Amino acid sequence: MIDLPNFDANIFIENVCEFIKEKVQNANCNGVILGLSGGIDSAVVAYLAVKALGTSNVRGYILPSKTTSEQDLTDAKLVQKELGIGGGLICIEDFYNDFLKRCNVDDLPESNNNLASANVKPRLRMTILYYYAAIYHCLVIGTGNKTELNVGYFTKYG
Repeated sequence: MIDLPNFDANIFIENVCEFIKEKVQNANCNGVILGLSGGIDSAVVAYLAVKALGTSNVRGYILPSKTTSEQDLTDAKLVQKELGIGGGLICIEDFYNDFLKRCNVDDLPESNNNLASANVKPRLRMTILYYYAAIYHCLVIGTGNKTELNVGYFTKYG
């Protein structure tokens, strides 16, 4: 059996909400922007952000590609609707394809092409989020998790 630490979820939630409020206030921003993937991480962050800042100060963008599952898309839309937050849905597939088309030149080595191509989508998503953050004078709030941090695979500053 696993021994779990003594944990009060309500205290944790209040501490996280206070942290979010402080960061937004210290940056003199209007709120936060986040990507809604349809996963648990972005859903939890969205709910915490709304609890901390209120619905009108949180914007969630759904940024699917052709590899996004229908279930993830449905779940992301549900979070956006249930929270009543602004934002939108922007398919990134055309951006992605155009980027790769413009960057592929004849002398590229094949060895790292798949990894490099795979990393483009998360960075496109972050670029879009930062674009909207600048427009709305908001902070981008990250939705990465501890496993991603420990493994070292996450999109920095997002």
